[in-house]
Amino acid sequence: MSENISIRVSLKKYSLDSVRYAAHSLGGLVYAFIKPLPGGKVLVELSPKPGTTAAKAAGCARLFRGELEDEKLRERVSSGNRELREFLLLKAMNYQPKPPEKDDSGLTPQQEKELNDLIAQIEGEIKAEAAKGASADPLGITSTWEDKYDPKNGRKKIR
Repeated sequence: MSENISIRVSLKKYSLDSVRYAAHSLGGLVYAFIKPLPGGKVLVELSPKPGTTAAKAAGCARLFRGELEDEKLRERVSSGNRELREFLLLKAMNYQPKPPEKDDSGLTPQQEKELNDLIAQIEGEIKAEAAKGASADPLGITSTWEDKYDPKNGRKKIR
């Protein structure tokens, strides 16, 4: 199929950028030529690329119209979000990390020393008990329910 498809588009309804982007989206199937016409219109000529089937080329006009509407919507959404995009870009370009916050636990130096001494004392007691070989869990607090009461393990049964 070597016939060109001609579509007239009003620049009052669609912007030239929308027409150009819609034509570009069909670049895999057809070549697009945009020509200015008098009266605020353009002529979009679509000519099939070699290897494009006749069925695909015939549907290009419909595809172009759909893409044109999509581009018009994209343009409207983009213009509505312009200020937000500019703000986010400005924030990204002027990023300044917050200075690290001072670790203020609210304790005086003397209280911090006492707290560190207590922690060291407790750690020492834990190490001493471990060195004695004392049972880590003399009351069986850390054992599971199954270890204590499962009849398969030969343990107590619950009534």
